[in-house]
Amino acid sequence: MPIPSASISTYKDVTFDEEDTTLLKLNTDLLLKAKALQFSILPKMDVVLKEALSRVRKIYGNEVFNEDSITYSYPNFRENREHELKHDYDTAAMGITGARKPIWKGFERKDGKPVKIMSYALFFILSEEGLSLNFGRWFRPKLSGDSLKKFLEFIRQNYHLVQAIQQRSRMEPLFQFLEEEDQAAFPLSKYIDRLIGLKQFDLEFCTGVGLPISPYELNALINSFVFFYPIYDSVLRIAKGERDVFEDLTARFKIKDYLEYLEYDDADTGGENDDRPKPSLTEDEENLLARSVDGKKVVKAGMRWQVMERDDFKCVACGASSKEGKILHIDHIIPRSKGGLDVLDNYQTLCQTCNIGKSNKSQLDLRNKELK
Repeated sequence: MPIPSASISTYKDVTFDEEDTTLLKLNTDLLLKAKALQFSILPKMDVVLKEALSRVRKIYGNEVFNEDSITYSYPNFRENREHELKHDYDTAAMGITGARKPIWKGFERKDGKPVKIMSYALFFILSEEGLSLNFGRWFRPKLSGDSLKKFLEFIRQNYHLVQAIQQRSRMEPLFQFLEEEDQAAFPLSKYIDRLIGLKQFDLEFCTGVGLPISPYELNALINSFVFFYPIYDSVLRIAKGERDVFEDLTARFKIKDYLEYLEYDDADTGGENDDRPKPSLTEDEENLLARSVDGKKVVKAGMRWQVMERDDFKCVACGASSKEGKILHIDHIIPRSKGGLDVLDNYQTLCQTCNIGKSNKSQLDLRNKELK
């Protein structure tokens, strides 16, 4: 069970650790696994994405993120299915991509039909390796080579500014068709020429951190999203056939407006030699911390999702679900330190707010509203 702060209103209250990625490796009912990702991982990624978009709006202007973009999340599946779910989700992702409508007149399909989906996306993805920020095509529609080449030509024409953004955002190109020892000898501009020569037009960028992720690392990853955003915006404009405003957009960035977001940027990850002042805990947080230490390593990943499924992926106390922006936890009704067993009947699903409000001394079964 995560150890959150008293509120989930900011990214600083979000944690990602090995327990989250344990779910990705589970060999269990695929629909249950997909629902567990959707109801427990995606709400936390949603908090991170909203923080990133809030910074984008402040730095670049509200009109930059407009009706041309939509939120993209994965897993994304129909709950009411005629057939059994067969896809085994091994990642969870959330980000932004182009809206699904016929406005992408700057791109062409190979078959001549209108392009209704702009496949480039800027998104966070959780995998077994950790949490990363990625930019690239999240799926491969049948676009013409000339359409795909437009993005590479944009990078080449704006190479120096793109290189500055790439360095500040820590977004590294994912080299294909090159051995690792050859990558250092290939600057991005030369690599683009290589891709065009091979008629392989996909160029992706990525940066990431391993688990567990500190607030300092998560803040830096959100900053990477904001720094890289003008490149995403440029792809939207290319796909719509609009005028390039890349330099105008990057010129809006003012470091004085961004200072408040650099609090943890380029800092260490808070080890034992970290001399930054540590925030004190409230009584509620101390109660939650005690219960978390008691139960964090006890609730096996497979059991967690069985409990959530039994409780319909809702808080048994207030009825809230992740659809209302709540992060769900698994609570020991009778703490292990007080003799509680690690069995299904001793677990209940609580939202973060109700979990904080439940005293460590309480043995209240909120499903039945009775003291055990």
